[in-house]
Amino acid sequence: MTGGVDRVVLSGRPGGTTHREVEILASLPTELCLIGGLAVLCRVGVPHRTTVDLDVVTRGLAERDLALRRLATTVTDPSRYSFDDGVDLDVIEVAPQSAEQVEATFVATGGPTDLELSVVAHTWAHDHATVLDVVAVDEATAEPLVVAPGRRVATTLGLVAMKVVVVPLRAGLRSEKRASDLYDLGRLVATGRLTAVDLDALPPRLRTVATQRLVDWFVEPAGRDRTYRSVRRFDDPVLDLDDVADAVEDLISV
Repeated sequence: MTGGVDRVVLSGRPGGTTHREVEILASLPTELCLIGGLAVLCRVGVPHRTTVDLDVVTRGLAERDLALRRLATTVTDPSRYSFDDGVDLDVIEVAPQSAEQVEATFVATGGPTDLELSVVAHTWAHDHATVLDVVAVDEATAEPLVVAPGRRVATTLGLVAMKVVVVPLRAGLRSEKRASDLYDLGRLVATGRLTAVDLDALPPRLRTVATQRLVDWFVEPAGRDRTYRSVRRFDDPVLDLDDVADAVEDLISV
């Protein structure tokens, strides 16, 4: 920890994906909040599955767009920026209101649907992010390669909240992405050891959905079997579903 900011150290090869992603992260506006694979890596530690893109959330994307265009090599659509070496940056704009206000609006109109819950979850993750110094080091020598200081990174709970609502949205469309989300979710729950008190911080409907889906996917026998079939392609490290189930049961205990 330096200057009151926690530091996370990620290992990789010089010029490799992790090195390049942290290098790009260091150049981005500090208002952007890191989510996605690199954020999961920051929260669960290494080893973890390889990530190839950067994903962030922000308010006021129009205010950041010019700076992002100056940094990127190409812009393929208004919220996707491409850099050298094939790294893409996907930017999701969150609601201007708080997650609780957004959820209340959806409830008043008969929701929330999964798509609406995704808005709630991304907004909550953005607003509750914490600041980290993200460091990439050479996996062979442990020598520092690059530092991205003072980066806003979604918390373990924020990442869990987003993933529990996006997994059903992958069904029938991107089975590999759905599987990687379940794998990430399992590792986040197992290593994060969240508590019921932590979960209480989420907006009410989001908390209810998150709790039920974690039980369905990692504790209930049929759902757990389906999860196993999905995530077994990721074997570095192997996801211990017994450990995840224990963590979920601890999470929902009172």
